[in-house]
Amino acid sequence: MLHNTNASIPFLEGRGRLFCRGCSGRNLFSAINLGDLPIANELLSRQEVEIDKYPLHLRVCAECGLGQVADVVTPERIFRDYRYLSSMSTTFLKHAKDFVDSQVESGLFSPGEWVLEIASNDGYLLKNFLPYGIKAVGIEPAENVAEISRALGIDTISEFFSNQLAQELLGKYGHPKLIVANNVMAHVPDLRDFVKGLAVLCGPKTQISVENPSLANILLGLQFDTIYHEHYSYLSATSVKRISYLNGLHLFKVEQLNIHGGSNRYWLNSSKEENFTDPSVDRVIKFEEVSGLFAVKQWENYSSKVAGILIGFLEWLRAGKVNNKRIYGYGAAAKASTILNSIEVDPNLVLAIADVSVEKQERFMPPHGIQIISPQKLFQENPTDVVIFPWNIKTEIANYLRSNLGEEVHLWCAIPEMHEVKPA
Repeated sequence: MLHNTNASIPFLEGRGRLFCRGCSGRNLFSAINLGDLPIANELLSRQEVEIDKYPLHLRVCAECGLGQVADVVTPERIFRDYRYLSSMSTTFLKHAKDFVDSQVESGLFSPGEWVLEIASNDGYLLKNFLPYGIKAVGIEPAENVAEISRALGIDTISEFFSNQLAQELLGKYGHPKLIVANNVMAHVPDLRDFVKGLAVLCGPKTQISVENPSLANILLGLQFDTIYHEHYSYLSATSVKRISYLNGLHLFKVEQLNIHGGSNRYWLNSSKEENFTDPSVDRVIKFEEVSGLFAVKQWENYSSKVAGILIGFLEWLRAGKVNNKRIYGYGAAAKASTILNSIEVDPNLVLAIADVSVEKQERFMPPHGIQIISPQKLFQENPTDVVIFPWNIKTEIANYLRSNLGEEVHLWCAIPEMHEVKPA
């Protein structure tokens, strides 16, 4: 299932392969090699097309603790026509609203101050600032997604965030009071330039909130399906502290969250100011060390366990076919692409994948052409079994499916092992 590749691929950069994109160190070790896979969110408009595949090999920097894959695909290709909408999940919507309410109610903002969100998607988070009268500016490079945000009244810039764009924003608006960068630091190949841009906008009273799935959870929770080409980096508290320091920022607090199957919220401010450091920073860094996050042997064991998960999932699908099971999927997420392509699944083993996003419906998963259908179509298809691919919101999805499909249909997740999901 897992295999090495010697294919001659024209790497765009040495980042993530020859040197660390965070600290520029050259001590990278192999964590897991998933082989050559298609771009996870590049959904097909028709079933039979040629599809490009690229190496997907996670390495970890032994010097700063940053997980990373090599630059083999440009951000322009991945994000200019993007099909993921944050507002499709009630879990994410509640998480965003709770965050905004807590920041405003804490007294963080004064009249005239503004907030910036980088990778603001469809406005799922920034829209919650508007009732408070707080100016919200979003940066979202996917024009199709940015238009949704603008329709909500959010000033949205369709560009990639960079040091240069940060200079332009500073000249136009001044320092924001809050910068939100949720699930975006992982998506930028030039991480140093990105963090320099954060430092440019970080004034004496600016706070920066960065959320990303934790590399420790990817290791300990066997969450290998969160590895895909658009995730150039996989953050740890150790790496964020080092990268921040190298670029004039200070990591002063880490919150451990349940969202996305286990994320960290990193709080940064300017290293030029007199800084307090919350005990959570050292506590999380110590946890990463004792968890074996930077130990080669630990990742070797991880790779073996992942191979076992993939073999087991493929055998389960094949057994279902033999026993005339009607197996469907739910959630045409990047997670689905990673796991299905890692086992090179035959398209007849999963009859279709349902997704609530109209941006994805009537398209096909790469490269095997499994059709993406609406949930309503799924309800008409009489499935016997449904595999929930976005395991991070499996309870939300299971409740929805159970209420529409009844008690006879079996609901499953493959991570961290094949198991039946019971609604809450």
